[in-house]
Amino acid sequence: MSKQNSMKKNPLLEELRKKVPENIKSEIDLSFEIVNRIQEILLMKNLTQRDLAELLGKSEAEVSKWMRGTHNFTCKTLAKIKMALGEPIIEVTGKKAKTEYILIQVSPNVSLPMNESIKMSNKSDFAINYNQTSKLMEATSYN
Repeated sequence: MSKQNSMKKNPLLEELRKKVPENIKSEIDLSFEIVNRIQEILLMKNLTQRDLAELLGKSEAEVSKWMRGTHNFTCKTLAKIKMALGEPIIEVTGKKAKTEYILIQVSPNVSLPMNESIKMSNKSDFAINYNQTSKLMEATSYN
């Protein structure tokens, strides 16, 4: 039996916990999920909270407070952490993939079909689409 399960629970505290509104419980859960994700990335990249603080230009004490799970992260802070760690912190579900377009200039002696465009859902699509476009340009070029 785990230490937490073997501890005697205070009936008054348990009664108070039951009265916590669901939206507050959800907010606390989300805060802990964010902290767990940041900790996961730090472990994966072999970084410490001190390293994160340095990357963000913050004090180690401030980052330590964030990592207790009770900090109310702003979108601005989450974006900075995401950029500093190079990994997504949260994911918005139902989000459509962002389509990006690139312009490939070709020499005048290369002909592409009218209205040809390349859609990319993410950056990894670039290499695939670039190779397909190169093949298309080779097949349709003329001298």
